Amino acid sequence: MKRRDFIKLSSSAGIAGMAGRGFKSFAAADEGKPEGFDLHPFIREHPEAVFICLTSVKEKTDAKAIYDAAFRLSDEIFVNTSPGTGYPISTKIVCKPNWTAKRIDPADPTSHLGITTDNNFIEGFLNGVKAKGADDIYLREAAAPSMWEANGYTSLCEKNNFNLKNLSSKDFWDLGDEIIFKKVDGTVFKEVGFLSPVNAPDTFLINLAKFKSHSMGITGAIKNLQGATGRRFHQFCGGYRDVFKSYDKRYFPFFQPDYLERVAELQQKHVEAGIPRWDTVIDSPPFRGGGGGFYMEHWVQRMLDAFSVTPTGINIVEGIYGRDGDGFAAGPHDGKAKDYMSNNIIFGKDAFRVDIIMHWLAGHEPGNFGLFHIGIERGLSDVLDPFDIPVYLWENGTARKVNLDTLKRTPLLTPYLRRNTRGDDEERYHMVDEPFDYKSWKSTGNIVRHESEIKVIGTDSDNNIVMDMKVPEKGDVFVDILNSNGEVVWSMYADDLEPGVHQVVWDGFSSPGLYTTYVKGMKWDAKNEMVIYT
Repeated sequence: MKRRDFIKLSSSAGIAGMAGRGFKSFAAADEGKPEGFDLHPFIREHPEAVFICLTSVKEKTDAKAIYDAAFRLSDEIFVNTSPGTGYPISTKIVCKPNWTAKRIDPADPTSHLGITTDNNFIEGFLNGVKAKGADDIYLREAAAPSMWEANGYTSLCEKNNFNLKNLSSKDFWDLGDEIIFKKVDGTVFKEVGFLSPVNAPDTFLINLAKFKSHSMGITGAIKNLQGATGRRFHQFCGGYRDVFKSYDKRYFPFFQPDYLERVAELQQKHVEAGIPRWDTVIDSPPFRGGGGGFYMEHWVQRMLDAFSVTPTGINIVEGIYGRDGDGFAAGPHDGKAKDYMSNNIIFGKDAFRVDIIMHWLAGHEPGNFGLFHIGIERGLSDVLDPFDIPVYLWENGTARKVNLDTLKRTPLLTPYLRRNTRGDDEERYHMVDEPFDYKSWKSTGNIVRHESEIKVIGTDSDNNIVMDMKVPEKGDVFVDILNSNGEVVWSMYADDLEPGVHQVVWDGFSSPGLYTTYVKGMKWDAKNEMVIYT
């Protein structure tokens, strides 16, 4: 049996089990200033689990509803503790929101909201923490401090007495002890500089990410942490320029002298191992030089170097509303991104597990993302299949075990590693939802490709077009043939087809021309263009 088959505990049972172990009532504030705080005991005792809080916010502009949902969740997932248990009230709370660069469009002032963690959510959640007595709260972000005032970050922190300080506009030699260095024997880094008090003793890091697409896939807990590093350390996904040609030489000692060669060797190793899409080449054109397997290998290795020395207290993805597109303003809707009321908040102690479930909830197949494979390879994670992760609905302070496939998914199109090899010409914004064979991977350690295919093999005695259709998994299959004007001229439906090669006979062919055949299963698709001359 798998663990998910028999864990049935609720958080109320967890609380009862913790009675007498130092946890006070949630109403302990009436007794004076609390001595300490900690995560709810069920969350703390289950680092293998991911929790999902469903919200019912109607509009992304409903500031009060978002604030209230965040405050209530914070009040539920943190508890007060007795002296000598949990974290002392003097512990510094460090919050890392996703506050990447965004610019307000005067013609549509709300169009930018989905780019970053919602400000009302941040305010509500951190005030919930303050209600537990922990009021030494710092917000740290490396990205675009010049935009903080315009985007409301400065006023938010002034209003709530949160410590916000620009530590990323200066180089480390001008900041003294406000940069904290951590040694790491990494692929790219030898040492990483973090924005104080990130990684300082006696701190608790709240990682507050955003549910949105990005060229790295779906931005989540792991990627959000790259902005906790200082100037010139934090540009993990800004390209892979040679730092020894573009950085001040005072940064050189922090990087492995042969890091580009290391990245190239690892990328080739992972292509040969079959990591999906890892053989993608840089798109220049059509998409201005972005992406590519080497680019992604560089980001993953650099990100995991820093992640490996950054302990988090809790990892949260704010998904009250999600966003598709490139992570900023561009996307698949007439060139623009779009926000969706996804109404979920995903959280847990393990950032990898949170991100795996988050990718699944965004409609993608986690096994197709190199980050999760390389995390296992580097000993930072031990799971890939989202259905191997215990998932709980968090409802009014209690945890209820649920089946993952009963939860609503919000598909978010992403520009992640567009398939452009072996004849593929995928759209810039797409789903990364092709099937992944977890069973084979778990039993052999190998990645097995399941690729669908449709090809013309000739005509039969009645001059009907005969095609071979490769079906990668059992299920219902739909076939459409379109003419050069995009009109459907023939369709077929077959239910419950077995995996393997099947014959398709187009018995409606009538005139020469250019045709496109589309085949779609439940989790896969294929297409083929054919020119018929006679």
